[in-house]
Amino acid sequence: MKKILSSLVISTALFGSVCAAQEVGTSYVGAKFGAGHLEDHSGRNAYGVKIDEHTDFAYGAYVGYNFSDFFGLELGYDYFGEFAYKGNFDGKNLGKTKVHGAELAALVAVPLSSSGSDVFLKFGGLYSNVNDNVFDKTASQVSPLLGIGSRLSFEDIQLRLEYIWSHKIMKKEDFGYAPDLSMVSLGLEYKFGGNAPVAEPVKEVAPEPVKEVVKQKKIVKNNITLNAKALFKTNSAKLSAEGKSSVTEAISEIKKNNLEDVQIEVAGHTDRTGSEKYNMDLSKKRARAVVEEFVAQGVEPNTIQAKGYGETQSVVGNACDNIKNKKKLNDCLAPDRRVEVIFTGVEKKEIIE
Repeated sequence: MKKILSSLVISTALFGSVCAAQEVGTSYVGAKFGAGHLEDHSGRNAYGVKIDEHTDFAYGAYVGYNFSDFFGLELGYDYFGEFAYKGNFDGKNLGKTKVHGAELAALVAVPLSSSGSDVFLKFGGLYSNVNDNVFDKTASQVSPLLGIGSRLSFEDIQLRLEYIWSHKIMKKEDFGYAPDLSMVSLGLEYKFGGNAPVAEPVKEVAPEPVKEVVKQKKIVKNNITLNAKALFKTNSAKLSAEGKSSVTEAISEIKKNNLEDVQIEVAGHTDRTGSEKYNMDLSKKRARAVVEEFVAQGVEPNTIQAKGYGETQSVVGNACDNIKNKKKLNDCLAPDRRVEVIFTGVEKKEIIE
């Protein structure tokens, strides 16, 4: 069987040289036929027990899914064949035994060329069932499964060459033997899902009038004021859900101006209550929070900046100086607690020749 494996590795490499890498999101079903083989291991057989017929016709069916170009998962059932044993175990002369099982394995594709040629490595587990007619019972074992193979694609149909090997598929104490199992097979599978078919060429139509976009020399500058109460909780720089909606509206408003080379400044402002340092730090944090939301909603980071002005740019001036009541003073100073979105850009105009 070692010679068979060596030949298969060489054949797989040649076979894979024309094989296309698997498409992301495709599923497939397939059937395979080949030869199953049991390998004697004297150290794992009862005294005098050995295999008389090592190889038999084998077949299987499987389904799989390709999570990426290089990784997939596969579930299958295999009938490995009927084999004959010589020797005596537990007072009985051994005879025929049938082997079948279910496999669950991951497939890792290995590209061989820039055109997408590949082979695949397979690793997982085999749940084997061995039925011995002498003992008239079936015993099961979970064993590691390894394999190598390749697939040749013809659109939705794929031809598959594969070798799998599983270690110690039985316990010696069940029937007197614990062989390794292997299978060489050629399979045919149907692939579905993945990329949509290429559309037919679009018929030529009469050309539309040529439009020339002319940049005006005039620079447009606008200002959008966002109420801090709608954006943040008191003394907080964490943007609220309502604040995120306000950013969405501001982005929409900027786009309506139909400008090129847009640059945005987000300016944070506070009222005069609290220390100057605290107010300056809070205004900077709030401006940065708004900028981060702009970027999260698709605005390019290199077109927007955050600045904090603290209490230095009051809009109410001295209007609230004589108010002693704390609540009324807070209401009076509300316009100072704001975030301004200042954007500039070049106005553009379409001229049809």
